[in-house]
Amino acid sequence: MIAYKDDLSFRRIVNVPKRNLGERRIKFLEEFAAEHNCPLYDALMYTIEDDIFKRTKAPQFIKLIESFSANYADRPISELLADILDKSGYEEALRTEGSQERLDNIAELKQSVYDYERTCGEESMLEHYLTHIALYTNTDTEVKGDKVKLMTVHAAKGLEFPYVFLCSLSEGIFPSKKTNTMEKMEEERRLAFVAMTRAEKRLYLSEAEGRNLDGSPRFPSRFVLDIDDSLLEHTNKPDDCLIRDAKDYIEWTVKYMPENLDNIILPAGQRVRHAVFGEGTVMDVDNNKGAHIIKFDAMDTPRTISFKVKIEKL
Repeated sequence: MIAYKDDLSFRRIVNVPKRNLGERRIKFLEEFAAEHNCPLYDALMYTIEDDIFKRTKAPQFIKLIESFSANYADRPISELLADILDKSGYEEALRTEGSQERLDNIAELKQSVYDYERTCGEESMLEHYLTHIALYTNTDTEVKGDKVKLMTVHAAKGLEFPYVFLCSLSEGIFPSKKTNTMEKMEEERRLAFVAMTRAEKRLYLSEAEGRNLDGSPRFPSRFVLDIDDSLLEHTNKPDDCLIRDAKDYIEWTVKYMPENLDNIILPAGQRVRHAVFGEGTVMDVDNNKGAHIIKFDAMDTPRTISFKVKIEKL
């Protein structure tokens, strides 16, 4: 738009982000442009004082275009692109909308510009780049169709969709295996609630059976088990023994979270017995590692023993 100020570019960006320049005002500009045989952008500049453009951001749009048109030829394309995305508010609007696909497209565009500049060096100009890229893509003639939109749960906040597929609802994935405190677990639970409530008509939940990469058993997420079974329709209902093992595992992980260790941590000086190392004395506690530091009678060097290892008090 800043290079050619053509009608196609004008139509694509004049109301992106929203500037209250909808169909009625565009039709007004089209009629003026046809009558005076001028481009739509010129029509906007000629009629900007008209009452129809009150309470719109048309003046800011003109100011934006003019400010970049004045010096774009003297600036690197990558710098120009970054400045346009920032001052136009386009990238911020996409983040607010959660339009991850378009944000990914912007990232690809930035990389394309960097690659072009690296190839052409100081001779690279905006018009040359636009001509170059037009040989490879034409998004205006792209055939639209049904698509599956992939996004993170964070990006989906505030959005709703007719059908939502929430995948990988397994312990260690959602909630993450890095969730090691009750506070973090509640944040994961809130995130799961956000994900599930994005669905307007139907919500599909999935998890995989088998084992994790480290060979440990894979259990269904506690967020699925927390849902009343009468609200679920199972394609392949998990075995009762799997559900029982999953609940035992979840109870075990909660037991060893820092907030619940008061009854597990042993004080320094406590005499203990280990099934393999024998008797010893607790020297210290390492909360970061979740372990006791124990000097066993039969060993010269203290050993770090996890809170999760069974130790008998003497």
